[in-house]
Amino acid sequence: MEMNKKPLLLLSQIVLYLLIFAGCNIPEKKDIHFAFLTDLHFEQDNESAEQMQQIINEINGSELEFVIINGDVSNQGSDQELAFAFELFNELQIPWYIVPGNHEMNWSESAGKSFNRIFGDDKFSFVRDDFLFAGVNSGPFMRMGDGHIKNEDIKWIETTLTEYSEKKVIFFAHYPLAEGLDRWPEITDLLKEYDIQMAFCGHGHQLQLLNFNGIPGIMGRSRVLRGENEPGYNIVHLSSDSIFAFEKILHQPNPEKILSFALKDPQTTLNIASSPLPNYSINEDYAFVKPSFAYRDSLSSVFTGPLVVGDSILIYGNSLGWIKALDIPSRKMIWETKLSGPLFSTPAHYKGLIITGDADGNLWAMDASSGNTSWKIQTEGPGLATPLIHDGHVFTGSGSNVFLKIDAKTGKIIWSFEEVNGLMQAKAAVHENYVVITSWDTHVYCLDNETGVLLWKWNNDRPVSLLSPGNVEPVIQNEKVFIVAPDRKMTAIDLKTGNQVWRTGKHQVRESIGISYKDELVFAKLMNDSILAVKTHPNDFESAWVMDAGFGYDHNPCPLVQMNNTLFAATKNGVIMAINTRDQTFQWKYKVSNTAVNFFYPDRENNRIWISTTDGIIMAFDN
Repeated sequence: MEMNKKPLLLLSQIVLYLLIFAGCNIPEKKDIHFAFLTDLHFEQDNESAEQMQQIINEINGSELEFVIINGDVSNQGSDQELAFAFELFNELQIPWYIVPGNHEMNWSESAGKSFNRIFGDDKFSFVRDDFLFAGVNSGPFMRMGDGHIKNEDIKWIETTLTEYSEKKVIFFAHYPLAEGLDRWPEITDLLKEYDIQMAFCGHGHQLQLLNFNGIPGIMGRSRVLRGENEPGYNIVHLSSDSIFAFEKILHQPNPEKILSFALKDPQTTLNIASSPLPNYSINEDYAFVKPSFAYRDSLSSVFTGPLVVGDSILIYGNSLGWIKALDIPSRKMIWETKLSGPLFSTPAHYKGLIITGDADGNLWAMDASSGNTSWKIQTEGPGLATPLIHDGHVFTGSGSNVFLKIDAKTGKIIWSFEEVNGLMQAKAAVHENYVVITSWDTHVYCLDNETGVLLWKWNNDRPVSLLSPGNVEPVIQNEKVFIVAPDRKMTAIDLKTGNQVWRTGKHQVRESIGISYKDELVFAKLMNDSILAVKTHPNDFESAWVMDAGFGYDHNPCPLVQMNNTLFAATKNGVIMAINTRDQTFQWKYKVSNTAVNFFYPDRENNRIWISTTDGIIMAFDN
């Protein structure tokens, strides 16, 4: 009679676990034991910080060799949160390595720069015995969307893996290498060119085994699970041919869950589904659609929109801080200037000047033909918003406090408004004497165009700043300001008084909005499949039409743009949709890549729409 080996295997794993945590010596020196912490989400001076302190104390009392911290240590990535996290992690008595998560990158008050300043880097690599451990930043970067690994970091992965090509690779990123990380097929294909053993991730908060395109993946548990308040973390035991992952509940001696498998065993992921590969078949369905211009910045990612000056100059900024001017017919570089990156502010144009902000709070005006600086203003925080050019003036917010009106020709500050208490990330709107701005402090502000004095401010009555309209471009029509926001509400506000005209949660909006001055409509892209058109004249919410556009779940904040009778919308996975606003049918669709479309630039003189994507592609389509 054959003996059931499963209880013995489980018992041996538990004994091994107890040996690690009892401080006993492990006889096999090649075995590696480490703590894997992810999705900690702790704040200073509350219970979460106390729990983290206890976790650190427990790790310090063990014989673990090092700690991997895999992102989302904070809630909003504020400088204060990150500095406190660094102080706490520095109490670890063993080496620790860290990469950021989406909560460090998406709402960062420093445009992501403070993470590197405080922790030294946003990626790591080190060797232990036969293994190379490598981790990278997986975004997303200052805009809601899927995770994203930048072009320059993909190059770093390739360089690092090549340097240690004889080592077995253990890879770390906050996002799973699956749907939800835009470039996951590219990353997994690259890893499989080397001796990849497995990849660790967070983001999902539960310890589980995953399949990353044939690479075994382990998602770690969070500090506390959803709906519970029982703190814990993950312990990993790695040998030359196998791996064990334990869910460690704080102060309890025995593991709650165990994942174990042999390394390089194809059976490990055989019965676990991998994400389906991105589908480009719509380009065959609309085979008549071809870009009239295409260019790729392969050395860095791109978070700005494109700007076209005249008929021949393309301007954009990249994640390494370069603002570049290309000759459109030849695709050759005219000039490039290094600013403080990464760049998020889409450049604007005024009478031969290119105006943009950088991550260090500098506002630049550069000659469009040469890139030479015409004027420069130093402000207090990162310049994220696209500058608005109106009547010879620049309107833009900088950092979390200051909104400026500037003479576009000379750089002279006309006035500054300093009563904002959150990042100003979106382009402002101006109508007659009213300047409207949005912020991540839950408010919409309206200022006097002549003096900069506050006329009114509106609040969304939500205590959570992450539900603010901070990355929403307000649109103005028929004496009303229209906004959408992450709280899934669409709102109309009286332009002159700031009184709320109507507010509705009937349709699940988020951050993507646009305007039709021709048809007196405001457009919104909903979070599931649909495009909404709302009449701007009535004082009650009244939709003109809702179109099922079939794009699935989507939270890309790219503003919608109308040219003639065509409405352009874009998704987090690189799909451009051209919609006939007369009959709500598709004129065409085109999938550029599997990364987010940043912004549209409507070249109305040449009837051409331009786009950029986060993986560095810039394209134009004739309308």
